[in-house]
Amino acid sequence: WNDKDNRNSGNDSTEVVRDAGSFFPTTQSARAIFTSGFARVNYNYKSKYYLQAVARADGSSKFGVNQKIGFFPTVSAGWILSEEKFLKENKTISFLKLRAGWGLVGNSDIDQAAQFATRTVNGAYNQLPILYTEKLPNPNLHWEKSTTLDAGVEVGLFKDRLSVTVEVYRKMTREALMAVNLPQSTGFLTYTDNVAQILNQGVELSLTAFIISNKNFEWKSVLNFARNYNELIDIGSYTPDAVSGGTNDSRVIVGAPIGSFYLQRFSHIEASTGRPVYFDVNGNQTYDYDFDFQRQFAGTGLPKMAGGFSNTFTYKNWQLNAFATYSLGGKIFDSSGKRQNGVVTNWNMRTDVFDRWQNPGDEAQFAYLTLDNESYGMDAGQEPWWNTDQFLYKADFLRMKNLEIAYVFNFKAATKLKMLRVGFNVTNLFTITNFPGLDPEVVRDFENPQDRNLSPNVTFLTPPQEKSFNLNLSATF
Repeated sequence: WNDKDNRNSGNDSTEVVRDAGSFFPTTQSARAIFTSGFARVNYNYKSKYYLQAVARADGSSKFGVNQKIGFFPTVSAGWILSEEKFLKENKTISFLKLRAGWGLVGNSDIDQAAQFATRTVNGAYNQLPILYTEKLPNPNLHWEKSTTLDAGVEVGLFKDRLSVTVEVYRKMTREALMAVNLPQSTGFLTYTDNVAQILNQGVELSLTAFIISNKNFEWKSVLNFARNYNELIDIGSYTPDAVSGGTNDSRVIVGAPIGSFYLQRFSHIEASTGRPVYFDVNGNQTYDYDFDFQRQFAGTGLPKMAGGFSNTFTYKNWQLNAFATYSLGGKIFDSSGKRQNGVVTNWNMRTDVFDRWQNPGDEAQFAYLTLDNESYGMDAGQEPWWNTDQFLYKADFLRMKNLEIAYVFNFKAATKLKMLRVGFNVTNLFTITNFPGLDPEVVRDFENPQDRNLSPNVTFLTPPQEKSFNLNLSATF
């Protein structure tokens, strides 16, 4: 599994030295090696019955000395019912296919040195570099495995003027690869391990219709719908705090979707004082904001429904294409809003703060402005932001993603220029949403992919997607 420049002798304490200073360069670097073997069988009977089976073994040097190889079989089948005699001459159903599949797949998307202990050079003592171990080895690190079961039906109606595809799937991931935080008493920060069991399941629907189709005019519509759900089933012996990801506003919760919002509940702004009032975990109102003990599950960023809708109109040489996307039922945590609508700091404030408490009796959205975060029920030394669901908003939106109008010039066969297409395109023309932030479809960047996966739908000073205007020319010679 390792080449001559990076041999693994089988010693579980193999170490990779990382250069963190200028004393000396890296003495050994891990280089991942990947190898596979597979066999595949396809069977087709009368162009009606289809069967495929695949068996493969994959090995990766990223894993522990005894855990490098994984076996991943898959099987799928299809049946084209429209080729059967009882549907062959059907005037309504022009195509009908049933298909299903089962498979076991593996994931090795981790740092190539994750299984090893790592040493870091940092600082000096008596003019000699200090070399210390920063990460523990994990000789039992192994493949993340996902079992997927899916089924679908494809239907063509009225000589395929209307096509419908429905798919359902259920994917169970076991021993998911994650970086976990270790207790400070160990002297180490993180550790890569096979941690979680995660469920993903959903249904997806696609409709394609040629509403009008004649010599001079054609109207084609495509509608997509998806309902996807995930849930953290188990994290083994680890606690939620050990699974890194999120910046104080989301966390993993067993029995809830990945990256659920974990916030203290907000009640209202007290009309007589202008102070924010919160809920504790027992549902009682309080003036105290308790970051450590009063936060609780506050919702998820997963939409209940998402998809797109496109229409293409063709009239002689003219073309009009319109594509819109939508999302319903999700939420966004406005992580920068808690700094721009609260305690006055060196941050720029937002215009939302105009709806703040100023005089006794005011019914306001935000508390009175102050330089003292203790006035908001925080501790004196606490950072001046508050992770409450006051900054959790609905993320519903409808966006005109793309709009194009074009004209096609067709030339005689005798000319070198056969076709010229001139199009004018607008991207992100408009967005209909009640989200008060900049963009309901954009989230902030995170430190690493795991952080992004565990903190979806959190925005933090994120620039919105740009609106663009383009003139397009394409020619065929």
